[in-house]
Amino acid sequence: MASSRIDLIINRLWQPVEGRDAQGVYALVDAARSESIYPKLMAAEAASVCLHRGKKAEELAWVAPYLVQLEREDPLTHWLLESGWGKSRCVFVLSSASLQELKRHFRTFLKVYDEKGKGYFFRFYDPRVMRVYLPTCNKKELETFYGPVSCYCLEGKEENMLVEYMFTEELTLVENEMTL
Repeated sequence: MASSRIDLIINRLWQPVEGRDAQGVYALVDAARSESIYPKLMAAEAASVCLHRGKKAEELAWVAPYLVQLEREDPLTHWLLESGWGKSRCVFVLSSASLQELKRHFRTFLKVYDEKGKGYFFRFYDPRVMRVYLPTCNKKELETFYGPVSCYCLEGKEENMLVEYMFTEELTLVENEMTL
């Protein structure tokens, strides 16, 4: 990926929005997408938490979803974009909530149940899933899924696309697509 593309993504993620509280930038990272992800997360200085708990977190550590607090100039931020953009490895999240608040929020979505009560893992942290899921949600589902999140940013179907999903105060989903 060209450095200018990474710069465009970083500038978009850390772009201040007038009238809005300062936003933290987080990544929902899917360690199952590459063997290099888990060791990189564990070696990074960035704060991160596994979305699974207890024994399941230990058993699935190498393939689990992680919530990572990013900084603009952190090497992990650049690594995620350089090595992962276009490979469905993460979804970026903008929020004024803390890492712990977001962890609690996202943990509620890890498992979904069908009408017979059978549980399934919900891979909402995969950009391919999120691009399909969000546009199908009704207003109540969007309110629940967004919670403390102001924006989800992710790769588009094409590697040169960035897609932003925002849930407005008018309870509508706004999708912005930009070419990088």
